[in-house]
Amino acid sequence: VSTFRQAFSFTVVRNPWTRLVSAYRDKLSDEKSGGASKRSIGMKIVGEMRGIKDKEELQKLYPTFTEFAKWLVKHHGSGNPHFHQQYTTLCIPNARYDYIVPLEYAGVLSKEVWGRINANTSLFRVV
Repeated sequence: VSTFRQAFSFTVVRNPWTRLVSAYRDKLSDEKSGGASKRSIGMKIVGEMRGIKDKEELQKLYPTFTEFAKWLVKHHGSGNPHFHQQYTTLCIPNARYDYIVPLEYAGVLSKEVWGRINANTSLFRVV
């Protein structure tokens, strides 16, 4: 058995729903607080989902959350790494993890992880 296979491994993941909403709001929505940083992807989504080809019209439109979610399902998360499914980034099922810790519960569930890597948990407080 290789040293790599014997090594302790863990990862921290975000709740998929929280991640999806965050990606939409931060990258695609028309909210004043954020969004629209990936304008070309947003225009592509609107064009495809609504059947609009006029570029001037597309410039004025933003995808709805529903359009974004349907587009992701149709294209398997393609278009931007923020939209990729976490299991592909984590190489599941090929990679082996001793722990998969949800970010939302990292402070509570991670004491054993920090103990296994001999880390001071006070350095890793979840804000």
